[in-house]
Amino acid sequence: MRVVINQALLDRYRRISHVLFFVSLAGMGIGFFYTWTSSPESSANQLSCLILPILLLMTLTSVRMANTWIREPRPVNVLSEAFKGLGKKYTAFHHVLPAPHVLIGPEGVFTLKTVWQDRPYRIEGKKWYGDQGLMRKLNGYLRQDLIGNPFQEAQFEAQEVQKIVDKVAPDSGVEVLPLIVFINSNAQFEADDPLIPVLYADSKKKPSLRSYLRDVKNENRATLSDEHLDKIDRMFGLATRQDISELLEGQTLDEAADEDVAEGAVEAVPAAAALAGADSKVGTIIIAQSGQLYYIGTASDTVEAELEKLRASAPQAEIELVHSFETANPSSTESALRRKFAPKRQKDNWYGLSRKDVTWLKSRRDQS
Repeated sequence: MRVVINQALLDRYRRISHVLFFVSLAGMGIGFFYTWTSSPESSANQLSCLILPILLLMTLTSVRMANTWIREPRPVNVLSEAFKGLGKKYTAFHHVLPAPHVLIGPEGVFTLKTVWQDRPYRIEGKKWYGDQGLMRKLNGYLRQDLIGNPFQEAQFEAQEVQKIVDKVAPDSGVEVLPLIVFINSNAQFEADDPLIPVLYADSKKKPSLRSYLRDVKNENRATLSDEHLDKIDRMFGLATRQDISELLEGQTLDEAADEDVAEGAVEAVPAAAALAGADSKVGTIIIAQSGQLYYIGTASDTVEAELEKLRASAPQAEIELVHSFETANPSSTESALRRKFAPKRQKDNWYGLSRKDVTWLKSRRDQS
């Protein structure tokens, strides 16, 4: 199975959540201290009264972000476990497409709206019951974990992904289907004719995501081909299946995925799951040599300018260009090359490559 994770986005929002929480908490503490210790007529007291509501809003925002990006169980981990055993024909995108979690397989294209809440819920048609009562609503507001309207959010995510599908495969007849998935192991719900299928990520509970996908196999829904997936990859600056095959000396993506899974890898994509919105303009990959080590990187300017930067960073070293080539997805190609040679990495972007490795790199030609 192919799994594409925008790890950079996950890490960035986790850092922001931590910083925002501690800044707002410290600000509120200081504000309350000045409010209690200063006279009511002082400018400091008046200023703190203005700032405290803003800091409270920041705190609630940080709690919501922490719920989304930090709180356990994390959706990516739970869904990865739920996807195990689905097979090679599936592709999962996490935080790359307009919806946070998208699964593409033989049964169709699905957006997965994850629900963390662990308290019992009842679903009737399009109504959710479980957050009623003043105290529960107040507590849920402070914790920022009221369930809201998952159906509306799931439908919106499906509509956004449908726009991408219609763009890359306008005549395919593919219809993106939204699903609601409870990811907490303690979650419980009762559903009576729900507007959208509501499922458990845990395969031991019924109805589960895995059993749902197994049951819809006979419905013969249209789905995206490998060529369509490659178009999506290019739109978001990802390494395509063809790119990966070339970088792995003709090895197919599924073969690479099998090797990674056998080695216990978290991601099944050789090109480290690229960044959504990454720069997909044509760029240049350069390979330089200094002694027994080789540098692999992307030229942000001209090749000569990049070499000058390397020489300036190590004035006593003799650095010479070995090879360079253009590619339509420089960031993804660079990531794939670094993944390929990761066991030979010595320091930063310098690698101890063999003569065979260098010969293979020199065989890379312009791919733009």
